[in-house]
Amino acid sequence: MSRRRDDEGTVLLLTIGMSVVLLLLVAVVVDVSSVVLAKRALSNAADGAAVAAAQQADRSALNADGLGERLPLDPDRVNAVVNSYESDERAAQRGLALQGRVQGGTEAVVDAYRTVQLPFVGWLGVASVRLHAVGRARSPVVP
Repeated sequence: MSRRRDDEGTVLLLTIGMSVVLLLLVAVVVDVSSVVLAKRALSNAADGAAVAAAQQADRSALNADGLGERLPLDPDRVNAVVNSYESDERAAQRGLALQGRVQGGTEAVVDAYRTVQLPFVGWLGVASVRLHAVGRARSPVVP
């Protein structure tokens, strides 16, 4: 009585192969999710800082020129508010960098940067991703 030996171990090989594929898919999903969540948090920080900065009226311009359609913004106060917002947010987002500026005299623009370390696919040569978000807010309308 002879036994066929050519099929032995095939199920084990298939199980190991499928397990490797499944683990790779889980690693990719976890890394992509961490990037998406970090991008959302970065965008929220940029938007929040822009809204706070858009409320920093330039008092000297108001005194000199009076009210226009929108309140003019003070670039120094905008930068101070953005820097304060950045220091508050750094506890939640390591490596966060915010840069604020005034555009057109009445719009606060905040550029947000952050590098996110990928938890799993670093061994493939992609250890981190640099993210960028922009937040914009206009000064309040003067009635």
